[in-house]
Amino acid sequence: MNVTKKTLEENYLFFLKELIRINREINELPKGTISAKKIGNSIYYYHQWRDGKKVKTIFLGQIPPEKLSREVQQRKILEKQKKDILENIAVITKAIDIQRVTVDEIIKLFAHHSVEFQLVGSYYLPVIKENFNLNLPTIKTQDIDFLINYPYRGKSIDIGSLLQPLGFAMDFYADGSTYFTNGIFSIKFLTPERGKGTQNSIFIKPLKIRAIPLRYLVMLFDQQIRIERENYSFLVPSPWVFAFHKILISKRRRNKDKQAKDILQARAILREIFNKEDTRKKALDYLETLPAKWRASIKSFLSQQR
Repeated sequence: MNVTKKTLEENYLFFLKELIRINREINELPKGTISAKKIGNSIYYYHQWRDGKKVKTIFLGQIPPEKLSREVQQRKILEKQKKDILENIAVITKAIDIQRVTVDEIIKLFAHHSVEFQLVGSYYLPVIKENFNLNLPTIKTQDIDFLINYPYRGKSIDIGSLLQPLGFAMDFYADGSTYFTNGIFSIKFLTPERGKGTQNSIFIKPLKIRAIPLRYLVMLFDQQIRIERENYSFLVPSPWVFAFHKILISKRRRNKDKQAKDILQARAILREIFNKEDTRKKALDYLETLPAKWRASIKSFLSQQR
């Protein structure tokens, strides 16, 4: 990475964190203005602010509201700083891939706090594209997916507290599973569905989150690959394992768009994997270790691609 790009990315993260801090401080300060009105020989003070289309007014009396005045003035200073920061962010976002920078920052945060996870989903593709030199489509969404094993054996850490400084707040899907959003990106957690399955989310107590259980995810823990970055590392599934998983899960999809996306990703990865003798052999050797029904389903898919 060249120095200019790295500096831009560092500045983007700095401004983003400053924006989050300023927003938090602004929300704790009173809106509006303090006005003074002379009636007869007396001066009366009022606090006024806009609430939607209405202007609200509170009578403050004849004593100058020093504390309130300071707080209102502080809010105006922060709002000016916020405007300047947003202008800087707007310039930087034209020069860098803010999606990748945001995802990298989250991964780094998890890695530095010893959270045991795998990066999966659409942001997995750029990682293996770079590390395996594969010609793959880059499909990015606003969803950032992390795979967490269950039972979880890693360090206990409150994920919500980790993500809060980056501007993410917790929310829940209809099944009770946890996700975190900053208004642009959504971070969700997946875990292998075991036994006969369940319609409910799985509580990962050490992380204080509820994960979405899905079939076949257990295979992604086979032949994991560690990605090394400058001062941290993280795990991803092997490309062939990920592709075989996509084949299996696509057959269970009710959503046709998601099914098509799964098949597109599987085809693209396997095309690249099978073009290289070493990865082709690894993929086919791994295929033979899978349960008979899974193996048959994958081989059926492969035969249709010839």
